Amino acid sequence: MRVVPELLCSDIEATKHFYVGLLGFETKHERPEERFAYFTREGVDLMCEEIHGPGRRWHTGDTALPLGRGVNFQWEVSDTLKLYDHVKKISPESIYLELEEALYRVGDRIVIQNQFVVQDPDGYLFRFCGTPEPNGT
Repeated sequence: MRVVPELLCSDIEATKHFYVGLLGFETKHERPEERFAYFTREGVDLMCEEIHGPGRRWHTGDTALPLGRGVNFQWEVSDTLKLYDHVKKISPESIYLELEEALYRVGDRIVIQNQFVVQDPDGYLFRFCGTPEPNGT
């Protein structure tokens, strides 16, 4: 089974700029006439479509900003520190939670991960994380 979230957005061009230009996703395919784009990065896929674009839209409630209230997405990336440095340099205002080393109990052991959270132009939260390198970076 595979999960591919499909998120509403207020402006597909701003969304493309955020995911492709800032976070390093690639556009897998898009349907500009439907204001829809499908992004991918390191095996993670994400679909986005404009709230008021043409065609069928599944609105289950209020679409006021910020969108995604009550949900955040965690993505493991190969180089958390490199991505964080890039985001911090290009778009520091999108950082919702600064880079940190977090400890989580998993069963009877402690797992350590580097993580930071960004907020996209529509308010969705994305936590990027990875295992710290053995030398402490």
